[in-house]
Amino acid sequence: MITAAEVIRASVENAGPDMRRAVQAAVAMTVEHGLEREVLRVLESRPNEGARWLRAALTETVEGPKAAAPHWQAAVTQSGCEIPEALLHRARAAAREGDRHRAAVLLRLALQGTPDYDFFLRAETLVRKCKPAFGCQRKIKIALLGSSTTALLRGVMESLCLRDKLEAEFYEPPFGAYMQELLQPDSELRTFGPEFIVLLLNWRDLGLPNVCENGRASDAVSRVTEAWQAAMDHTSAHIIQPTFVPPAQDAYHVLSSVMSTGRARAIGRINETLLEFAPGRVTLIDSQRIAASTGGPWEDPITWSSAKIYPAPGVLPSVAEHLVSCIRAELGLSRKLLILDLDNTLWGGVVGEDGPDGIRLGPPSAVGERYQEFQRYVKGLGQRGVLLAVASKNNPEDAAEVFRRHQGGVLRLEDFVSFKANWLDKPNTIRQMASELRLGLDSFVFLDDSPAERNAVRQELPEVVVPEISGEPSESIAALERGLYFQAIRLTGEDVARSASYLASAQQEQLRERSGSLDQYLSDLCMRIEHGPVSAATSLRVTQLINKTNQFNLTSRRYTEEEVQRRMVPDNCWFRWYRLRDRFADHGLIGVLLADMLDREWTVDLWLMSCRVIGRGVETFMFRDMVDCARRSGAQRLRAHYIATAKNKLVENLLPRFGFVATANEGEFVLELAVAAVPECTFLQGEIAQVGVSAGVGAS
Repeated sequence: MITAAEVIRASVENAGPDMRRAVQAAVAMTVEHGLEREVLRVLESRPNEGARWLRAALTETVEGPKAAAPHWQAAVTQSGCEIPEALLHRARAAAREGDRHRAAVLLRLALQGTPDYDFFLRAETLVRKCKPAFGCQRKIKIALLGSSTTALLRGVMESLCLRDKLEAEFYEPPFGAYMQELLQPDSELRTFGPEFIVLLLNWRDLGLPNVCENGRASDAVSRVTEAWQAAMDHTSAHIIQPTFVPPAQDAYHVLSSVMSTGRARAIGRINETLLEFAPGRVTLIDSQRIAASTGGPWEDPITWSSAKIYPAPGVLPSVAEHLVSCIRAELGLSRKLLILDLDNTLWGGVVGEDGPDGIRLGPPSAVGERYQEFQRYVKGLGQRGVLLAVASKNNPEDAAEVFRRHQGGVLRLEDFVSFKANWLDKPNTIRQMASELRLGLDSFVFLDDSPAERNAVRQELPEVVVPEISGEPSESIAALERGLYFQAIRLTGEDVARSASYLASAQQEQLRERSGSLDQYLSDLCMRIEHGPVSAATSLRVTQLINKTNQFNLTSRRYTEEEVQRRMVPDNCWFRWYRLRDRFADHGLIGVLLADMLDREWTVDLWLMSCRVIGRGVETFMFRDMVDCARRSGAQRLRAHYIATAKNKLVENLLPRFGFVATANEGEFVLELAVAAVPECTFLQGEIAQVGVSAGVGAS
């Protein structure tokens, strides 16, 4: 005979995706009928996800949060992945005990998962209480403008920004008043001074009937671009706007897309036109791609008519994730390196046991085809500039053999800038990788099917993003798609060539080992450095380098492209870029120097260089160039400041090294040009670029 307790247990185990509500209902039913002890006893022998979740929730109800803590920790999926709801309970327990740092760690992990909109509502208060514990490293200002209510989107974006260590301040005018805010000279928007404007419009703003006559689409495009222009004229903000989605209900059905004058067809043309002619300060995100990935309705007619909420609350987390990823990309905070495990991550099976021919990779195995598709996806990331690496506990020859000869493999050894198959623990392997590549751990994403390995990296290297995945390859693609860790809103030729630049470092190291001295090594590199004034042709690439360089960066000041362009005026600024080539690779634009010219004194505002070329003497060439130009201009003194950050200790002694003398002001140094000793730089051959010559971005 089936007992009531077993019925309650079964109701949770068969709940499907809506586990939280099923658990809530089961707890209420259990308490109502006084079956707490009986149900807990039944659950003791059930190891599945639903039973673990119910046991934790019921224990919390009966015995309190402290007794439930170990059960919430055990509440993971069948494949060992963390559950956002369980993490939220653990975060609340940590906060109650006064450990807000631990609470923030758990909340950050939950927000990296797949929380729905209801989760954000339930977590919002705790997230704000723990705000100082998130360790935000940058403050930003975001204005939310549009024809709909933005308060719900704001809450989600605020949580995601904190997750990414961004402290966001928001401005929201009344919905529908965006043009007034943009055009009014004394508007609160202009006083607020946003760095980013999110322009949230919908199909109703286009004013299109079911059948659109000639010119209606052009008029709609003009209204949108007028808003862009007003924002660019009166603010320095970068504008991010989702593209338009046709209404879900259209009396013309398929005709709306088939007819040349159909409304859906017209909206498609509007999106294409906006994408084609969007200026550099405007980023459009693909709403229909987001809608396809969420599975829920893009628009809810009830919430629209009652509260003017658009898009539907169910898709807001995905929309917010895309918006925040574009903000990260514009700030130079996108991740740079994807580190991959091998067994049951890049292929099915264990190569050390199954052998290269026994693993599942490619047809005829169905799961092998999915692993092959995942490799194809990863290959695509590499082709657009994401660096790829391997960290696997494996015999190195076994692991390498798969990439050399397996017919189902898409990735090859040359696709990886670092390949570490060994028996060391993963955190130390990743630390070694960071040191060799000269990259910060906060630019890494680590993908591993093992819960134990993921937890070890999270514990020891909290800067590394570690998505939750199982051994199912399609989930790995979904995790990377969902996180948008490598978001890019512009793509240059040098981005595409970045991996080759890093691979060249291995050849350079071999040359270093063969060379008898440092001078011989530098000479053997056959380096040529091209340099010239920052111009319209190089301003975008200079801006990218300014915003993503952390280690060799004297002041760590950040500038938008518009601010860079304003500093290109030769009368009061000396603004130079530097590009390096050697016998192994073209490293692209790798250095920037900016000095303000005031009377007979130059003040260094920026001095930065890509970490890829540290140790080459490039900074010496840059110093010589600046001193030479300053002397020829009649300047008598250089003044510079070292602004210390958590990441730029590398340049702590840069100014004293070149003869600058500290003043009484903290971090300030001066160099009298009349007595300045300029070191030799014979191993670098300089070339002054012709005006208009473009320079690529070196990997930083």
